[in-house]
Amino acid sequence: MKRILALMLIILMTVSCIAGCSGETPEETTGPAVTETTAEETTQPVTEPVTTEEETTQEPETEPVTFEEFVVTPDEEAELAVALMFGNFMVLQRDAVITVWGTSNKEGAKIRGLFMDDEARGEVVDGKWEIKFSPKPVTAEPQTMTIDDSCGNTVTFSDVLVGDVWLIGGQSNAEATGNDIPQAYKDLDPNEDRLLRILHQGADDVLNRKDEAKEPREDLINSRRQWTKESKKAGANSTLLGLFLGERLADETGIPIGIITIAANGSKLCELMPAELNAEFNYKVGGGVGVSEYYNGLIHPFIRIKFKGMVFFQGESEGFTGSVPSPKKYDRDLKAYFAELRNRWGFDFPVYNIQLSDYTIKSVTGSANTGYVRAQQYNAYLGMENTRIIPSYDLGGEDSDPNFMHSPKKKALGNRVADLVLADLYGIGSADDALAPEPIEIKLSDDKTYATVKFKNVGEGLVSKGGDGRFNGFEVGKITKLTAVEAEIISKDTVKVYLPEGNYTGIAYACAVHIAANDAQLYNSNGLPVIAFFANLG
Repeated sequence: MKRILALMLIILMTVSCIAGCSGETPEETTGPAVTETTAEETTQPVTEPVTTEEETTQEPETEPVTFEEFVVTPDEEAELAVALMFGNFMVLQRDAVITVWGTSNKEGAKIRGLFMDDEARGEVVDGKWEIKFSPKPVTAEPQTMTIDDSCGNTVTFSDVLVGDVWLIGGQSNAEATGNDIPQAYKDLDPNEDRLLRILHQGADDVLNRKDEAKEPREDLINSRRQWTKESKKAGANSTLLGLFLGERLADETGIPIGIITIAANGSKLCELMPAELNAEFNYKVGGGVGVSEYYNGLIHPFIRIKFKGMVFFQGESEGFTGSVPSPKKYDRDLKAYFAELRNRWGFDFPVYNIQLSDYTIKSVTGSANTGYVRAQQYNAYLGMENTRIIPSYDLGGEDSDPNFMHSPKKKALGNRVADLVLADLYGIGSADDALAPEPIEIKLSDDKTYATVKFKNVGEGLVSKGGDGRFNGFEVGKITKLTAVEAEIISKDTVKVYLPEGNYTGIAYACAVHIAANDAQLYNSNGLPVIAFFANLG
């Protein structure tokens, strides 16, 4: 009997061995969970975003898999490089697949990545490789990421965090650093222990390497750019707008925040557009660089990463007198721009678009179309989903400020953006308190002597900074030729705008080129100014 049982056991073990060697995947595996290089998935976020507009893209779940043994055959001629946007101190987007890529001179070499008990595999094809780690939750404790190849090379990144990554796009008021605006720099509260990391780049990175920006890049155009912790030095050399936003988000959420600058000083929108979009609009000439070169050099390298959202501050260049492209098509271009970026990134990321600031009396001659651009920014916002618009004309610099195009009130602007972001995406505060008033109904009286404008987002009610119900800021006429008119608050959410005799194309608010403190006086009870707009009458 014992011999029979032993024989049966041998037979069973033999069948099991045959099944294992045949390549069939066993029901249970040991070792770290891994993700196939084509898989994308998300996990339940640690902090549930509270928003009516956006949540991190949810991706389908996949079953964990195991890989064959990673065999290393040393090869002294082999070279392994990881894309430069990955490095020590980086922040990776939580709850989203983490894609890492690079190059190698050994075709067919196997690539392995290890991160947070997760393993990812890839292979060198045409000198390039890519691996994907499964989504990770918020991780404030420093982690290590290792990338190695089958030729014996290893690249290790330390002090890596997982949290929310924010892109700061646009032109100089988005890119401007502490060195650019010393008055604003003093408002920073740099702290290396804060869960805030920065990867800053700007126009000079492309201007000094134009030949390298003729085509879309897969890596940073300036190899000296790297992730850094927040510090006094970093603040002097990084986006102030992004830093003020990041300080608030990190302090109030406890989530690691990564700030990546993709803005370029002086850029026109066409220079930030992909070439295909410029071809569609027949834009062939840029300003400081060729069309699409800022996109190629500063934006496209990040097209495979995931991030939380984008803050955008651009349009000054379209506001310059005689600028080509002109502001007439700015609303069309802006809508098409973000539609194209969302398509390329593959998810509907939220956009926080800042209306142009006031640029003091010194800018009036050269920036005659600034008000026109503000109106077009509002028109674009009306035709875009998952987008917020944030006024900043009241946060312009003083006429005595030396840098008349770059207001030093960056902390106030960063806080204004942060209030809305925290309410929308993190459930901290109320969007009702963070949204600026915007018009929802305009009615022209039968005798055309006045118009009533009704607003939403008024809080406890509209307020005149003039001290009574009367206030300045409304104008009538064509967007290119406006005349100031009187207006007064007649109810909690409605104002009456008095119209002089004549035929008027439209009605505008805060569309003047230069807006001094007394030029636009209508606010809500939360201290937020009415969004600049232009609307047709009749």
